[in-house]
Amino acid sequence: MNRVRIKVFADPVCTWCWGSVPVLRALAYRFGEQLEIEYVMGGMIEDVLTFNNRRLAIGGDIALTNRNMHKHWVEASAIHGMPVSDAPNLLFTEERRSTVPQNMAYIAAVLYETKHRNDAMPDAARRFLRLLQESTATERVHTNDVEAIVATAAIVGFKEDKFRSIYESEEVRELYAANKSFCNKYDVHAFPSFLLEYKGEEMMVRGFTTYETLCRCIEQLSYEKVAPLNDGREALNVGNVRQFIEKLGTAYPVEIATAFGLQRINGHSALNVESYSGLPDIMDELVRSEEIAMAPKGNGFIFYSIKDGAPLSQKRGRSFAGVV
Repeated sequence: MNRVRIKVFADPVCTWCWGSVPVLRALAYRFGEQLEIEYVMGGMIEDVLTFNNRRLAIGGDIALTNRNMHKHWVEASAIHGMPVSDAPNLLFTEERRSTVPQNMAYIAAVLYETKHRNDAMPDAARRFLRLLQESTATERVHTNDVEAIVATAAIVGFKEDKFRSIYESEEVRELYAANKSFCNKYDVHAFPSFLLEYKGEEMMVRGFTTYETLCRCIEQLSYEKVAPLNDGREALNVGNVRQFIEKLGTAYPVEIATAFGLQRINGHSALNVESYSGLPDIMDELVRSEEIAMAPKGNGFIFYSIKDGAPLSQKRGRSFAGVV
């Protein structure tokens, strides 16, 4: 099979990485096994006291950083469509001054999944990363605290003692250093960035981008050998949307819209179902069927599966999302 590998340079706290989740979910949904997506942890803020983003006034002063970071998250949310909390996270304190713990936590999750696969649900490391992003952005969880990290790991089935041991290991520190070196090799300073690889050829896409842009890059790099599957999954109908949500457990309006190629109506926020033509009627039907439910989440809304016999992964995901 022709396959494109995508390395995503990211940090779990970066709002534009959170905003890229719909793009990556749409790529996985539309391309299937033709894509292999991996994450490289970039460690956006090593120490908030020495970090300096002059444009956003983030870095140096902890209280000002927490306030301005939330202001930036709210502004970004209106663009990328993934929700954020209504109040600042207060993520940084004198004791918690870095986003490195979240980066190392994802690396630990990948190691755990490799070493103890029978302990965790399928695709546990990727689910763990989403929960880190979601709880940071929408639930104001201090995810740079080790206890919060371990509690999040337990949700995807990781045994707390085993995960803590891996997280605190020298192996994780070495792998994080290797991730940073890989970022330096490709001169990556903007998160997210995307390195596309196909049969020895590479293409770099820097910064937040759209599904359409990455789709064109994949087709160009692969000489059109890799393209979205034409098997009916792209059709916007009740059955396809239901299956999309049931497979993932939870989904936001922009994730559904991106997967099904829906354009946002001019002047509408990316956060709402009403922003996408054709989507409100489908979601109303699904909610009335009592197979899909809807709940507030941060400054937006989340849809989740309530189908009888839903797998444990969905139930845990919904529980973490605060919707059951």
